[in-house]
Amino acid sequence: MRLLQALTQALKKAGASGNHIHSFADQGVIVPTGRDLGHGLEVGRFKYDAVIQVEGYRDDGMLFVAFVTAWLQVHDPKREALGLADPEIDISLNDDRTADIELSIDFEESLEIVPDEDGPIHYNGQRWRVADVPIDVAEELDDMEGRADVEE
Repeated sequence: MRLLQALTQALKKAGASGNHIHSFADQGVIVPTGRDLGHGLEVGRFKYDAVIQVEGYRDDGMLFVAFVTAWLQVHDPKREALGLADPEIDISLNDDRTADIELSIDFEESLEIVPDEDGPIHYNGQRWRVADVPIDVAEELDDMEGRADVEE
């Protein structure tokens, strides 16, 4: 639920003014994968409907929609590749100054664990903790033969 937590915090930080902001995950599905990622494992994928409710929102509704759209493009760029549905939003006007907003977004996140002697997760005879698995990036290649298909 990192994406849901991050979007909720971003909305609060951006001043999504309202009496209350509630967020929760609904209809969650865990898909076990057990993929070895080198320095850790992806034990599964978590698919869920993220719901954010803002009561008494006092700003322009289009500002809210534009903010969420821009945030998703930056922080969840794999949405289309994962086949996630477009977000849905309901805006109910309370009066001339406030509205209640309910935003529903499908998210899918990797559940990654890394080895940790003191970790709370016991799996395959080892202790683990939840964390992003570090990725090694090659900076140079040695002993490569052949040629690239590059036109000069």
